[in-house]
Amino acid sequence: MKAQIMNRLKAIEAENDVAVLYACESGSRAWGFDNSESDYDVRFIYKRNDVRDYLSLSERSEVIEMMDDDLDIVGWDIKKALYLHYRSNPNLREWTISPIVYVDWKMDIFKGLPDFDRATLKYHYLNIVKSNWRKLSEENLEITRRIIKMYMYNCRCILAWKVLDEENSPSINIFDLLEQVKDLDGDVRHDIEYLISYYKGNCEDGLDLDSIGRINQWMASNLEVMRKDFPKKEANVDLRIYDGRFFDIILPDFEGYMNGRE
Repeated sequence: MKAQIMNRLKAIEAENDVAVLYACESGSRAWGFDNSESDYDVRFIYKRNDVRDYLSLSERSEVIEMMDDDLDIVGWDIKKALYLHYRSNPNLREWTISPIVYVDWKMDIFKGLPDFDRATLKYHYLNIVKSNWRKLSEENLEITRRIIKMYMYNCRCILAWKVLDEENSPSINIFDLLEQVKDLDGDVRHDIEYLISYYKGNCEDGLDLDSIGRINQWMASNLEVMRKDFPKKEANVDLRIYDGRFFDIILPDFEGYMNGRE
């Protein structure tokens, strides 16, 4: 599949006159709970080859999207990516630390920039957990495969929040997060690992509803703690730092373009 992904990325480069600077997997495969039905969520950051595209008055899309069977491919232009880094966008952060990389950085546009704001990340994970909990806490909820995936996603977000609460940097892979959380109860770890194994189709017996019940209790108690936490956002980063990085990237191309016209 990697060869197919690389071929699609090369085709995207040719069709859109861009250079892929970085490409990774984002989604269940990167999170550690994919199964035989999981598609490939490929995410990439690109730079336009023609510097005039950044200087034109015409509005140009900063997103490239492509669906192809079980491939879901989305790319962001460097300008959009830099701005989202400035805003501490959690999805962008997960791209940059994905354990599955298809194209390693040709040009690390984020190197040396400020860290992602912890408060912004904590609010992101809190909001996901709150939103999913409304569904997961319904009475007589039918435990379908989609619901089990929601459980695992919620567990991952709670674990990431707890790592941030310990002032550490959370992984996006759920098995890594299970190791990162310092005070995780052994029974909870076992229940989460069991749920992942069941979702992957590795359990021959039916679903253990007692395990689901314990995870529900763990989620409810953690959500109560998360709701009471109001972390202070760091001081706003100077946007000119990001402007400078953007100029550093495109100005060499612009100078080459101007020299070519002489």
